[in-house]
Amino acid sequence: MRVVIDPNLLVSYLLTHRGPIAQILDVHLAREDFTLLVCPQLLEELDRVLQYAKFQRYFNDETRLRFVALIAALGELAGVPDELPRVVRDPKDDYLIACALTGEADFIISGDKDVLDLQTVGRIQIVSARYFVDETVGKPDEEGILKEVRDAAEGSDVQT
Repeated sequence: MRVVIDPNLLVSYLLTHRGPIAQILDVHLAREDFTLLVCPQLLEELDRVLQYAKFQRYFNDETRLRFVALIAALGELAGVPDELPRVVRDPKDDYLIACALTGEADFIISGDKDVLDLQTVGRIQIVSARYFVDETVGKPDEEGILKEVRDAAEGSDVQT
C-alpha cells in the first residue's frame, strides 16, 4: 500500500504527537504497513509551515530540520511534473494529487477539507487519518488470521 500524507497532518504530529496521525506514523509506518510517498514540494511545504512564528515555541530549528529530514528519509521520493493538473479548489494543494499519481499511491491522508472533499482521484482514495486507521491499517486481516489459526492447528500435536 502506497500513501501520501498531507503536510498539515505531519505538522500536527510534530506538535502534539497524538491521535490517529501518531498511530499511523509510530505504529503502521514503523511496521512497514505502507510505503510513505513524498515529493520535493511536500517536503518544502512541510519545512515552510514549520517555520511559522506560531510554531516556534514548540521546537527549535534543529528539531524542524531533523523532522523534515526524517520524513524525507522514511519516504520514497515521487517526481512531480512542472505543470500540475488543476484538481483541488486551492491550487497550492495540487502537488499532493500529482505526487500521489506519479507515485502510484493508493491513499492520500489529509485533514484539509478541500482535499478531503475530492474523495477519490482515479483509483486513489482521499481519506482522513481517523478513517485510514479505522478502516484500512487498523482492520484485522481476517484471511491472514484464519490462515494463522489453520497453520497453528496443523502444526500442533493435539489429536482430535
